[in-house]
Amino acid sequence: MVSGKFLPLPYFLLDEELAILDYSRSASDIFLIGDNFITLVDEESRQKVSQYIQPDFSEIEIELNMKTKYDPLAVFGISVKWEGNKAHILCVEKTKEVDNLSGQLIKLRSRLSDTDFELLEKKEELEDAIERIHKLSGPFIPLYAEAGLVPLFGDLQADKLRVIEENILYRIDEGDYEQVFFDFHAVGEITDEGKKQLGQLFETIQLMGTKTMIVGLSPSQVRGFKSKGTVKAPSMASLKQAISEYIKKQNHK
Repeated sequence: MVSGKFLPLPYFLLDEELAILDYSRSASDIFLIGDNFITLVDEESRQKVSQYIQPDFSEIEIELNMKTKYDPLAVFGISVKWEGNKAHILCVEKTKEVDNLSGQLIKLRSRLSDTDFELLEKKEELEDAIERIHKLSGPFIPLYAEAGLVPLFGDLQADKLRVIEENILYRIDEGDYEQVFFDFHAVGEITDEGKKQLGQLFETIQLMGTKTMIVGLSPSQVRGFKSKGTVKAPSMASLKQAISEYIKKQNHK
């Protein structure tokens, strides 16, 4: 049987009192594991834990400030799914480098507006910063030997997706993956050209013999995709649910 213990992301199994019953190796690499999940959360976020991580919310996505071995205040996106009186928790750290680069980009744009000379001098630096942000907006994360995850961040435009696409296709071809999950939980707006680029990316992946699965679409994004009809891939609401279904299929092979 495939166990959540080997997920390459921090995973926890909790009871109703938030006592930690099990966790992945990735979680122990990042956190100082205690008896209760609440000890991993910054004090200012503990009220949010008490309010939302409970069986009344059978499935929910929230953000928490958490304490890691390397950072006393790190922001994580938390996916929670209850099964009976047990909660499955999946943690994905919000990429700090994206925030830092975005801040640098804003400062650069402000400075570049001052003079044409500065615009020419900093043009290359600005373009490099944009490309680095784009690359970080869709990293490829191997989950299992034959499955990978692409968590997407921010607004999706065609030029950003073209940068992301190159790395994704290379990793799929290199690793011979049979399934790739695209997580839209952290996606903002998707332009019409972005939808077309996504559709082309999914078609290319499927032609390579790899299945695609979309998770975490908001209702407005679902309506947008249906109206344009550009993206052809099955979808599920929860990343945890999608991974669980994949594991079940693997175990029945």
